[in-house]
Amino acid sequence: MRVNDRHIRATRPPVEISFAGKTIRGFEGESLAACLTANGVRGFRTTKSGVERGIFCGMGVCSECLVKVEGRSSLNACMTPLVEGMVVEPHVHAKTFSDAVPVATGTAPDAQTEVLMPDILVLGGGPAGLSAAKAAAMAGCKVVLVDERPSLGGQYYKQLLKAHVFDDSQRMDRQFQAGGRLIAEVEAAGVKIYRGAVIWGAFEPREICVLVEGHSLVFQPASVIVATGAYERGVPMPGWTLPGYMTTGAAQTLLRSYRVSPGKRILLAGNGPLNLQVAFELTMAGVEVAAVAEAAPLASAARLPAILRAFRHSPDLIFDGMNYLCKLVQARVPVLSRHVVVGASGNGRVEQVTVAKINSIGEINDQSRRDFNVDAVCVGYGFLPSNDVSRALNCRHRVDPLRGGLVAEKDDDCLSSVKNVYIAGDCGGLGGARAAKEDGFIAGAMAARSLGFELPGDLETELDASRRRRLVARRFQKALWEVFAAPQVGLQLAKDDTLVCRCEEVTLGELKETLDGGTSTAGAIKRQTRAGMGLCQGRYCGTHITTLVAEQSGVAPDEYSFFAPRPPIKPVPVHMIAKETSDGITSTTFEGAELK
Repeated sequence: MRVNDRHIRATRPPVEISFAGKTIRGFEGESLAACLTANGVRGFRTTKSGVERGIFCGMGVCSECLVKVEGRSSLNACMTPLVEGMVVEPHVHAKTFSDAVPVATGTAPDAQTEVLMPDILVLGGGPAGLSAAKAAAMAGCKVVLVDERPSLGGQYYKQLLKAHVFDDSQRMDRQFQAGGRLIAEVEAAGVKIYRGAVIWGAFEPREICVLVEGHSLVFQPASVIVATGAYERGVPMPGWTLPGYMTTGAAQTLLRSYRVSPGKRILLAGNGPLNLQVAFELTMAGVEVAAVAEAAPLASAARLPAILRAFRHSPDLIFDGMNYLCKLVQARVPVLSRHVVVGASGNGRVEQVTVAKINSIGEINDQSRRDFNVDAVCVGYGFLPSNDVSRALNCRHRVDPLRGGLVAEKDDDCLSSVKNVYIAGDCGGLGGARAAKEDGFIAGAMAARSLGFELPGDLETELDASRRRRLVARRFQKALWEVFAAPQVGLQLAKDDTLVCRCEEVTLGELKETLDGGTSTAGAIKRQTRAGMGLCQGRYCGTHITTLVAEQSGVAPDEYSFFAPRPPIKPVPVHMIAKETSDGITSTTFEGAELK
């Protein structure tokens, strides 16, 4: 499953690890998910019902790719770097409490938690976070940046694994080059960077709890810039939990960062330019792409004015999009407009996928169904802001009527409703990578100014230019959304036996039954069915459940209709955040209360 590129070479030989008792090979530093996929492994964990799950999001949000490493369970394979000699086992759902307790590693319960108080703490290492850190450092601030990934860049600026290198830097595309430059600038600016950092708690007014390599850190910054990005929307449908069914972003990470294909024959489906880009990249890498199903009517003459407006603001991106389409046509890859994937099937993994036409109001034409034999399907129907931290810090949010999620409110300086808490990039509204980058720079500069730091002349000049570039980027994105305007794909593809909550395996039928029984809030559904109580904490089912409640009640959702934010934001071992008291009792602080 590894792809070859004559312009990319390995800088070191592969190493060996053990998986399920068998020796396999991979490259030092790549994710375990990439290594396992390259070796043909599809199923990573077994659920409580005994079925296998594999990679889904590829970015540590869904926790579907759990593995057991060196005796420690519940590790995300997509976020765990490979080390030579690792002993890895599939993660098996715990049957008893004792089975669920991992082997104690890292910080001992009586270790002292380190408290750090930088001027500015930046959460996230994508375009917005990197730009924010750069601007704040230029102003003279003491800046700390934390990111959950082992390497910086986020979803957009993801970089090639260090075990590989381009023979000629000019062979890199603009994304690789721009991301590499920005990362180098941040590192050169003296920003303290914590990679592989899991943010598990955020408490008012600005206290952020982080685990880094088994050590517990608490940040109490003067200002915090939340730049946590977004993640792809989950669209429940038959077969969407099968190994081999993943998001388009997960497929792109495998390919761009690790030179691994998600399958041998792949179908991509969804809405937006990312699917076309990834289909193009896979095709250029020599991978067979069975088809691309795009929900929007790409050939519609009515979209021409929007295309021209987008071209006026960012001609290079429109040229890229046209190049993707031309190359796909040349490679005889079917690009199916007004089509969506309606289900996947197979014996324990994806073997077939079905697509069908969709009309302007989101209805599926059953007579148009087409089946494709594939071993992977990559689906991307847009994104949702990653707002766990901003909600925990009590920032004000609004409901996005188009996507159904919550968006943090912010002003033109990226300041949220909470003093000294700034929101930058897609976590505060989806605007694309270029707008996110400018958002971050503005947030970093304004956060520094609010703390009394005087902005040097070159920074002031760049700040003005950044505001202008952000306006252009937002206009481009608005036009692009018009180009790719399509009916929203939500629960209309799900059957009563389709899982809506992937973690707790709760079906659409069970949710409907609960609603019919008189349950009237998302929180009540959560308590009765356990939907939203799994490792992803409702990130993939929460908006759908809120939508179901709104449809049943006839009351439009507001900020308080969604699952309430609770620590830990991400799953962490209890012993990592506990401390031992003088009387030998282990305790931990949780929501301001000390638990023993």
